[in-house]
Amino acid sequence: MKHLILNLLTLLLVGAAYANPDPAPSAKSTAATAAKANLNAGAVRFQFSNAHASDSVLIIFDKYNRTGAGVVYQVFATDSTNGITIPAIPAGKYYVTIQCKGVNRDRIEKLVTIKASKHEKVRVELSAAEVFSKDGVVIPAFKPSFSDLAILRSK
Repeated sequence: MKHLILNLLTLLLVGAAYANPDPAPSAKSTAATAAKANLNAGAVRFQFSNAHASDSVLIIFDKYNRTGAGVVYQVFATDSTNGITIPAIPAGKYYVTIQCKGVNRDRIEKLVTIKASKHEKVRVELSAAEVFSKDGVVIPAFKPSFSDLAILRSK
């Protein structure tokens, strides 16, 4: 009998620890929350210079006040104008990490402020990069002089 009561009390305590104090969300409140989130959301467009059409870009948004990491964490492909548009980002200030995964291998970190119902534009300068071709590689001729080696010189 003691074991039965002890097991019931343990289950009750575990259930109380994992219980959510808020009421269960209804479909109506979920739709209202989504509509409110869209009203408090903005968009951002990253415009790249020196980008190639085949470039992929990993973009990570981290909240400035450090309350949420990786709010948007996704790989995007640049469009025909070498840009990426990201819609429906919650308004706020973010650290943005941009990692290019194509021909360019640049990593850029910027501070971006998203305002509600606004469309921000961020210009990103990439370093010059070329597509590798084995025909374009030139290896200079090098003739070592063994008399210049440090271990052969006497002090």
